[in-house]
Amino acid sequence: MAPEVFENLLVQEIERLGIPVRPYPQNPKDYFPEHDPGEVLIRYEGRKPVESDMSGQHCRMKFFVEIIVATRQVRGAGGAYNCLNRIFEHLEGRTLEGMSGQLVFEVESFVDEINGLWQFGQKWSAETQIYQQYSDDYERNLAIE
Repeated sequence: MAPEVFENLLVQEIERLGIPVRPYPQNPKDYFPEHDPGEVLIRYEGRKPVESDMSGQHCRMKFFVEIIVATRQVRGAGGAYNCLNRIFEHLEGRTLEGMSGQLVFEVESFVDEINGLWQFGQKWSAETQIYQQYSDDYERNLAIE
């Protein structure tokens, strides 16, 4: 699974909650939420192999993502706390299309506050099986001409 596909699957899941959501902005220093009081940003953080078979073709791969709630409201129905809780309840234990493992909640924390824009983040991970088709000219290189 490609990183952008993983990110887009999470965007779709959060859209089902009716919460404004989009991928993390290309230029974060110029970011300001388009929706009032705020929105959710999905930021792909990377992946790492967990386990491979002897051939190296079959691999369990773990993907990492941060979900950021950026809002001018902390408490109440449309606030950050409510949004964080709704996302947690919706995603915990869910398996995304194309993934072999459930989403796993890692941690939730305060990220930043600048000029009344509060940011809280949730870190999640999920595993999938990867099959890589290798092409090797080893045998051809051994041939005697």
